[in-house]
Amino acid sequence: MAYVFRGRPAPAALLLAAALLAGCEPGAQGGYAKISYRGDPQVPSHAYPEPPTVVPGTSVGAAAAKVVLANPPAGVTQAMVDAGQASFGTVCSACHGQNGTGSPAGPALNDRAWLNISGQYPEIVTLINSGVPKPKQYPGMMPPKGGGAFDDAQVRSIAAYVYALSQQGGA
Repeated sequence: MAYVFRGRPAPAALLLAAALLAGCEPGAQGGYAKISYRGDPQVPSHAYPEPPTVVPGTSVGAAAAKVVLANPPAGVTQAMVDAGQASFGTVCSACHGQNGTGSPAGPALNDRAWLNISGQYPEIVTLINSGVPKPKQYPGMMPPKGGGAFDDAQVRSIAAYVYALSQQGGA
């Protein structure tokens, strides 16, 4: 029930209403604390340094150890090996490991030991194109082209890299 004084609210009621409203004003003494909104926090640039350069076919942050082709088979060039090294790091290294060192999913390619072929360049090209549907020692199959979308020139380059890689290793 409101008190009315000659058609207007009583002065005490006005003072009470003003006090209540003042208490609700953000930042008012005795009222609610002011809630400030802000955008994203300013993060210093050194909090997010540039990541190290990753060269496909190598370990993260390491410089590419260029594989040199010593005794190239017919039609294979060092440029093919270099291009194959870059392509190898995009898909093949997921199963065969960086630099062809092997993993639980696929054999090492950096030695002269071969599981399904004798290791000649034309055989490597055929194996990459057809895949390995029934591997002798590993849990999963290798799909054609390793599951990548490689064209014929890229497959030949990857095969050149794998061939050169196998010639680097021991028996």
